[in-house]
Amino acid sequence: MTLFVVPTPIGNLEDVGARCLRVLREASAVFCEDTRRTRILMSHFGLSKPLERYDENDERSVERLLERLRRGESVALVSDGGSPGLSDPGRRAVARARREGLPVHSLPGPFAAATAVAGSGLPGDSFLFLGFLPRGAAKRRRALEEAKTLGRTIAVYESPFRVLELMNDALAALGPGAQCVIARELTKVHEEWLSGSVESVRGLLSAKPQILGEFVVLFHPEPEPAHA
Repeated sequence: MTLFVVPTPIGNLEDVGARCLRVLREASAVFCEDTRRTRILMSHFGLSKPLERYDENDERSVERLLERLRRGESVALVSDGGSPGLSDPGRRAVARARREGLPVHSLPGPFAAATAVAGSGLPGDSFLFLGFLPRGAAKRRRALEEAKTLGRTIAVYESPFRVLELMNDALAALGPGAQCVIARELTKVHEEWLSGSVESVRGLLSAKPQILGEFVVLFHPEPEPAHA
């Protein structure tokens, strides 16, 4: 009887861990963000288990997962890529399980923000992960302005539809000379990195005829980090 929080590859399926595969193989059921995405992963590794959709905002979905745990079953919880609970569904199930005293094991694995920081060249001894910022421009700018005061690398997730708006807000909140690194489609076939000042990276991005993919956007408020 254990709830296993299982990270899955953010792109390249070869990044899945051996322990994660064992847990997926042995679990009574796999609760997932999107059964279609998880079925691709399971099929790739020859795994066959009941898949149930987990909806963070549906109390009945959370309760179905918990009921299996109460019956003594082991359940794996996955998202479409990365770790459940880190800008992905999963927090409510974990919180409820812990409140009830049900065992929870969190497995290590792929994390897009850490992967981007490691490959960025920006200071990574300490960084601030903000996930997806609010959609409103004023709130986004306020979040970046507050993060700036810490003097650390800032990691943000953004969609292709709003990434230019994010860059505009960063220009206003952090200044044109702040450092910026964009990692697009990490670990996938069309992985791309852009780096430079906020102003120059914004120019490179806006010059593209079409913006596609998933983005990790990194900022550092110092034009030239003193401890780089």
